[in-house]
Amino acid sequence: MKLKGTHHIALHTPNFAAMETFYTETLGFPVANRWDHRGIVFIDIGSTTIELANRPQATAAGAPAGGFHHIALAVESVADAFAEVAAKGVRIHLEPKDIGEAVIAFFYDPDGNLIELFEEK
Repeated sequence: MKLKGTHHIALHTPNFAAMETFYTETLGFPVANRWDHRGIVFIDIGSTTIELANRPQATAAGAPAGGFHHIALAVESVADAFAEVAAKGVRIHLEPKDIGEAVIAFFYDPDGNLIELFEEK
């Protein structure tokens, strides 16, 4: 297999409108494509996309063990990016932390999925 890169990360959600608003308005990522008749929107997060699927039957509790854990976003400054999301009232998991080779921070989307801010040193 010759891997060219990632294409997308799929998130099924019963909170489609809130999740789309969070990723496009709160975080400011653009919509790459959408299929409203299927309840799917692709959101461009830089080097990959999020396939956000409107699935009313989906629940965070229904996620398989060992499945999706978090999306990591490479940023120029974790401190600046963290301040920006915190100012918008986003629920925080871990404030910026220097782990030696990187600075990281974590916050949640409306469904409780973790998003990591990652600044390589």
